[in-house]
Amino acid sequence: MNVILTGLRGTGKSSVGKVLAQRLNFAFVDTDTRIEDLAGCRIAAIVAQHGWEHFRALERQVVTQVAATDRHVVATGGGTLIEAENTRRLKTRGVVVLLVCDLSILQRRLALDSNRPSLTGQGSAAVELAQVWEARRERYHAIADVTYDVSAESANVVENLERKAADIEALLHQTPCFRTG
Repeated sequence: MNVILTGLRGTGKSSVGKVLAQRLNFAFVDTDTRIEDLAGCRIAAIVAQHGWEHFRALERQVVTQVAATDRHVVATGGGTLIEAENTRRLKTRGVVVLLVCDLSILQRRLALDSNRPSLTGQGSAAVELAQVWEARRERYHAIADVTYDVSAESANVVENLERKAADIEALLHQTPCFRTG
């Protein structure tokens, strides 16, 4: 059984995922990091040099590898589970947790990160984020077994991550499809 984290970029899939993995005594894997390792360069460079379709092909390779694992918390890229085959592979051995967040908070978080290529190539980052959420919202909710809002923040980052991971762990234990043994 794996825990698959999905949601828009900036929702904290990687940072919360690492803490959640420790709490569950699971391994942690970030599909975007695996893609960068496979390509030998950052995601922004992959997309700039080869385009989104090449990135998605690498992503499918990584998903196939990760889907064969057990007892992992998997932080997926924001678009990973939009592709039906990726979803099928990962849900076969996992429970999907959708992380949602107020768009204004995501915009603030993403303003600090330069390794995020444009998803649409249109408009400002704020407009783009709203467009992507609107396009993906229905799919995200359809595939999620659990939804958790990560909008609340505190000044203490460590406590903030611990609280979110603990909340998600509690939700997982209430979910019939989640089994750890």
